[in-house]
Amino acid sequence: MLGGRAARAEEKMEEHLFEKIESIEIPELKAEICKSILESLPEWFGILESNQEYCDGVKDKPFYCVKKNNEIIGFVSLKHNNKYTLEIYVMGIIKEYHNKGIGRKLIKEIIKHAKKEKYEYLEVKTLDESRESPEYKKTRLFYSSVGFLPIDVLLNEWGNDNPCLIMIMKIKSDEF
Repeated sequence: MLGGRAARAEEKMEEHLFEKIESIEIPELKAEICKSILESLPEWFGILESNQEYCDGVKDKPFYCVKKNNEIIGFVSLKHNNKYTLEIYVMGIIKEYHNKGIGRKLIKEIIKHAKKEKYEYLEVKTLDESRESPEYKKTRLFYSSVGFLPIDVLLNEWGNDNPCLIMIMKIKSDEF
């Protein structure tokens, strides 16, 4: 058994070795990863038609996955909205890995991508608080914790039962 500093160093090394982010270019692989992760998150992604749209939509968009011990545990896909704004098109992390810093790592990767491509803003759409959902409350708290601010609610984007909250983040040169 390792003591103090040595144990922390080993944990850091394990974290570094077993959690890595990769860019995926193959359209069908993007769709397969998206489908697998979304199916594991029915509390967030319970509308089959929407899931199919996401799986089809990721094929031509930038796509990053997170691997731990060679298993894909999460992903994010990005959408170009205009020359100023990059959007998180869809993001999912297997539930057992929630609250372990994986989402933060993906956001850091997105910000690197956005800076490289000269975007000024990062946008995400999620379910507004006017529709109660403990899962989406956690989602909004996560996005707020990494720097997103709520700016508008669209009532017709996803239908009256699913008010769409738009959140944005100004991409700063010193961010993360």
